[in-house]
Amino acid sequence: MPEYEKMRTVKKVSGRPGAFFLAIIVGILLFLAGNLSSFLGIFDFGRLVGFSSPLTRSAADIGAEVTTRQLAARIDEAAGYLDTGSLYRYTQEDLDVATEASMEALIEQSGDTYATYLTPAEFDDYNRTSEGVYAGIGIILASIDERPTVLEVYEGSSAHDLGVKSGDVVLSIDGDRHDWTVEEVVKKIQRPAGESVTIIWQRGEAEIETVLTFGSVNVPVVVSHLIVREEGKIGYIYLRRFNEQSAADLSEAVLSLESQGAQSLILDIRGNPGGYLTQAVGVTSLFVKEGDVLQIESRGSVRTEKVNGRTITDKPLVVLINDASASASELVAAALKDHGRATIVGETSYGKGTIQDLRKLSWGGALKYTIAHYLSPSGTPIDGVGVTPDIAVAYVKNEQAPGFTDNITSSNYLYTEGKDTQLDAALSEALARIG
Repeated sequence: MPEYEKMRTVKKVSGRPGAFFLAIIVGILLFLAGNLSSFLGIFDFGRLVGFSSPLTRSAADIGAEVTTRQLAARIDEAAGYLDTGSLYRYTQEDLDVATEASMEALIEQSGDTYATYLTPAEFDDYNRTSEGVYAGIGIILASIDERPTVLEVYEGSSAHDLGVKSGDVVLSIDGDRHDWTVEEVVKKIQRPAGESVTIIWQRGEAEIETVLTFGSVNVPVVVSHLIVREEGKIGYIYLRRFNEQSAADLSEAVLSLESQGAQSLILDIRGNPGGYLTQAVGVTSLFVKEGDVLQIESRGSVRTEKVNGRTITDKPLVVLINDASASASELVAAALKDHGRATIVGETSYGKGTIQDLRKLSWGGALKYTIAHYLSPSGTPIDGVGVTPDIAVAYVKNEQAPGFTDNITSSNYLYTEGKDTQLDAALSEALARIG
């Protein structure tokens, strides 16, 4: 969670979960996909948006309201004079540049902080991102101590095949050697599948050169492992985001863990930036048999979304959140909390309680804009507030234990007690809830 949003660049990753997981988000979206795409809640209403926010404007604002169609009429009038009388003519490139500039101006004046225009190329990237397939070299990159550093390497990627490791730092790209930033690295390696890039990495005191080939990288949305203790077996599931397959993949993971004897479950949505609203409803429905998932407050109406009846388990559930859990992640956590279905552990979430619609435009671009606020099933606001955990636990990473990013997505993952204070607390709660 799935739409475009400006992401914060992490300057330092040192014992703070929000920074850690935001680093992961930046890496996935910038280095793998080569764009600034993120996954916020999308719901298809298709309403005309005026210049002021329909949910926050005053009575005076409503009385003075105009619509964007009035702006279009003004531009159309001026364009008519240019087309019929001007000595100068637009090229296709001129049209594309003017379109982007006009869209940016339209969005800026709307007051919608989540509204974004996607060019045709960006929209194509977004669609590939939503499907979980990326054109890249197969790493997650973040700024650590102001240096572009590898956090994770995906199996089957060019980076994995050539031995790039977590902790490697970018020194040189195609012979260009200077103090790189993450943003500079991203711009430098914008290439299609099949092309290559030469990167020199710093690993400790050594320098390692690799020639990496861009190709399809399939990043799993769900990672799951069975944690075995004397007190019982716990199914651990990490959900990266809410894309088109999240509910189905999560369902498969839960059933697999239960077949291995899991007696209780941990759903980790720390750092999950959100995604499709329909998938958030689907994920909640896996654990809740009946009732509402959320309330949707749009222009002049409030409606509810209910569970879809596809519940698969009644096992005890613990949900991990932090200050980088946003949008659809918060929706799921709030719904499970309101229904008394899960114990929420970690930190207060980000506080993004708005829903965006994404509309493809006739020339191949797309427009994302805010259409509603959402509330928890009980009517509790989320926007600007976040979801408060039942058990508040600050994140402290034990640097002496195996690194979280080194192991969590690998096939040989082994949970190490004391490595992650929040996960430790979630495990204790999950074990305590075994009947």
